[in-house]
Amino acid sequence: MRRDRRFMDGRHGHDELSMFTSVLSCVLLIVAMFARGVAGSILWLLAFFGLAGTYFRILSRNLPQRDRENEGFLKLMRPVTDLIARRKQRKRQKNLYCFFKCPQCGTVLRVPKGKGHIRITCKRCSHVFERNS
Repeated sequence: MRRDRRFMDGRHGHDELSMFTSVLSCVLLIVAMFARGVAGSILWLLAFFGLAGTYFRILSRNLPQRDRENEGFLKLMRPVTDLIARRKQRKRQKNLYCFFKCPQCGTVLRVPKGKGHIRITCKRCSHVFERNS
């Protein structure tokens, strides 16, 4: 165990980008098992190079470069992760609130459930519309 830790001293290790590439490579390997012909071979090669790149990143000693690559990946994935977080939050709140889109600007508005027929004013564009909550 101590030898493993000593081996990894000064190396980059796992981060979000290496986790993503390793999972993607495993998915490609599974798909390649069922694909036939040239497509299966291409998928297998892509998975192999993905795993090789993942281990290169994990074992790399060039920490600033690997951190820049990971930051770029996180910046690229930010809209996706934000969308997932908003969906999770909305799902948790669906028992207490109704969600409506403003017909004019498309802003999602949250109103309490069970208030009957209500008039909703958009906070962004001040458009007024009526809905049942």
